[in-house]
Amino acid sequence: MIFSISASRGNDLLVDSFVPRAEARPAEHKHEPGWLLSNRAAIAVSALAALGFGGLFAYWRRRGRFMAASTSAVMAGALVILAAIMFGEGRTNATQPNPPGVPALSDAPRRLQDGTVFAAKPTQRLLEVRTAAAEPQTIHPAVTLIGRVMADPNRSSIVQSIYGGRVVPGDDGIPRIGQTVRKGDLLIRIEPHLPIADRTTILEKVGEIEQLMAITDNKLRRLRPLAERGAVPQGQVNDLESELEGLRARRETVRNSRTGFEELRASTDGIITSAKVAPGQVIQPQDVLFQIADPSSLWVEALAYDEIGLKQPEAATAMAPNGQQIALSFVGTSRALRQHASVVQFAIPEPPAGLNIGQPLNVMVQTGAPVSGLVVPRNAVVRSGNGENIVWLHTEPERFEPRPVRAVQVDAARVIVAAGINEGEHVVVRGTDLINQIR
Repeated sequence: MIFSISASRGNDLLVDSFVPRAEARPAEHKHEPGWLLSNRAAIAVSALAALGFGGLFAYWRRRGRFMAASTSAVMAGALVILAAIMFGEGRTNATQPNPPGVPALSDAPRRLQDGTVFAAKPTQRLLEVRTAAAEPQTIHPAVTLIGRVMADPNRSSIVQSIYGGRVVPGDDGIPRIGQTVRKGDLLIRIEPHLPIADRTTILEKVGEIEQLMAITDNKLRRLRPLAERGAVPQGQVNDLESELEGLRARRETVRNSRTGFEELRASTDGIITSAKVAPGQVIQPQDVLFQIADPSSLWVEALAYDEIGLKQPEAATAMAPNGQQIALSFVGTSRALRQHASVVQFAIPEPPAGLNIGQPLNVMVQTGAPVSGLVVPRNAVVRSGNGENIVWLHTEPERFEPRPVRAVQVDAARVIVAAGINEGEHVVVRGTDLINQIR
């Protein structure tokens, strides 16, 4: 029997079979015979015996036989207590209902004795359980690599000082991490540090140049009046003026030699991912002060310890720690080993938001000979109590059956079930973990 259920929250099919049952007849209560016919007869006998022992107690006391009187009193009291207990048990059994022959069933999810799970339709909707039919496919299996996110070398840069010195902030202060910068933006200034011997040499050189400037200026003042009267050629005056201008330029050059500020500017567009400077800090040459990266251009670097033939991989995907799938494009592999492994690099065409540089990723690379099997989502395969891979089949409308399988990875979102289930069987693809936890 198939019922179609239509509601505002969605549609569903209820498939089940109907088997007519014979009418249940009330069970006949059989009384097992015993040495007492009933509780009422036992109570009556106990009461009569108690009265008899009470009479004996009175008789023996009147005759003065106190030992026999005491024994009769004790026997009478014991029979009275026994009659009271039997009367209470009869009242209790009369108030208790007859135990049902079949235990009452509920819609609570539970694990049955054969290992299957019962989950009513309302429970399935609360758990958002979804199923899909297993379809056979032929696809390349995947190899899992351990990788991390790195910046695109063509879209990232570092900022260093050539000479070293003291950090001097710019007009807007020192850039902070996460700040967006453009190529050519001024980041900081560096005040070079000169030893005393270098300063003395520069001052001595400046003094020599100023002395030559003074001599040249005196010659120029003497020759200008003579040139105006025609006694001296005008060319000599022009040569002295050019020499004086050259001496002035040399003096400025020597003065500013390693005494002016070194300006550090951004080499690429992006955001500042690392800043290791503070105002007044003394830095050494080639210290890395800033790191700039473009968050829209990221790579993934992975290590391959086995020969996996990455010359022409079919496809590559990555899975973030939160389960997000990331598409990758192959860039290249290194012939130099690092930690006894080959370095493989991939580019991320569309990096998702929140992906950080240095974040670890699981990289799945499809390579090798094709494998035939039933492709199911990765979430459909879970671990059982003994550690083996299983899937849950939707065998009946409200019953799920665990099935051990042999799974081969395909990418970050799919696996191939090479053995364990048949084509067309309905596999739970959503809410599998919740069903697996039902006890």
